[in-house]
Amino acid sequence: MIKTIQIVGNARYGGATNLMLKWCEYLLERGHTVDVLSTDKTMVSELRKLPDIQVFDSIFIPREIRPIADLRAFLQIYFLLLRNRYDVVHTYTETPGFLGRIAARLAGVPVIVNHQGGWPINEYSSLFERFLYTPLEYLAILASTKNICVSHAEVHMAHKLHIAPHRKLATIVNGINPDPFITASRNGAGKNIRTRLGIDDKHCLIGSTGRLVPVKDIGTLIRSLKLLKFLVPEIPVTLLLAGAGTDQDKLENLVSSLGLTKEVRFLGFVKDISEFLAGIDIFVTTSLSEGLSISLLEAMAAARPIVASSILPNTELIEHAVTGLIVPVKSPDKTARAIARFIQKPDLAQKCAKQARERILKDYTIDRMFQETWNLYNDLLNEGKAVKLVSKQNA
Repeated sequence: MIKTIQIVGNARYGGATNLMLKWCEYLLERGHTVDVLSTDKTMVSELRKLPDIQVFDSIFIPREIRPIADLRAFLQIYFLLLRNRYDVVHTYTETPGFLGRIAARLAGVPVIVNHQGGWPINEYSSLFERFLYTPLEYLAILASTKNICVSHAEVHMAHKLHIAPHRKLATIVNGINPDPFITASRNGAGKNIRTRLGIDDKHCLIGSTGRLVPVKDIGTLIRSLKLLKFLVPEIPVTLLLAGAGTDQDKLENLVSSLGLTKEVRFLGFVKDISEFLAGIDIFVTTSLSEGLSISLLEAMAAARPIVASSILPNTELIEHAVTGLIVPVKSPDKTARAIARFIQKPDLAQKCAKQARERILKDYTIDRMFQETWNLYNDLLNEGKAVKLVSKQNA
């Protein structure tokens, strides 16, 4: 039996944190002790539904850099780890990942794993961001036992950005449970979306899921809608945005300035993503950076025609004109033309959607992901025991 704590801090409940929740269930079902450090209200509420799990919701870790608050959180985490003597500390997201890994190393935790769902810098980061975050991330990686890269693209980017030594990286690509998405696409659940929103069957519904934050570049998707109206003038189009975030006011102003208030709907947080995806006709992601998008995996499982930006993690999943259409980043024109291509060529849309689902079922299931993660836990714990034994024999 192992004793582990999963540290997610104030990360909002969503695709990635829901995976962590499922991972906790996986460990609990096998008789292990699981604690979680989380302060997001929705996440804490979901965690408390699980039996035999202890939630620490009093240690607040800011999303942005706040030296005094960060130091306070670091000390609280450090003393928590000292008191509880965990076998494995598993961290997620940027600030919790940094503070948790350093605190765990100083507290002498045997195995320290970080879930690397994207790097804090990317090709579009400023020189200041690279100067600030590269050494900090490198330090945190050195403090950990292994960092789980959720895509092969992440490993490539680590080398390209000189942000991590290879020996500290392990590749376990993201996975999902495809069953809810397959079921929703077959039982007519998607009709509920149109009924609730009062949208008739003549409309082409374009959907996107995820946080409304700069890195998702939702502005490009909204601008593409303006162009799309000229490419398919005979078909009414509505864009549904499922998610919330700091960019919402800015995006709403953009929608207003482009005269698209009737064509764009901000739905906020949507709990039943399987129903949402079953209700849309085309899924679009214009993100500038991802680890391996859970939203994209879900859209593939739902067998939606997909238009995705050309960042490496997306092209790892989407083969152009086979499992979807790839468009350049920050390109409203190419995005609009790709969407129009699916609208005008329904046979291509259906072929790509079918192939996308088959790819998920073959390579991106949650069962495979969790088995590989469990194997990593065991391998690292066994390596640690072997090192201790050799040290004792040499003493």
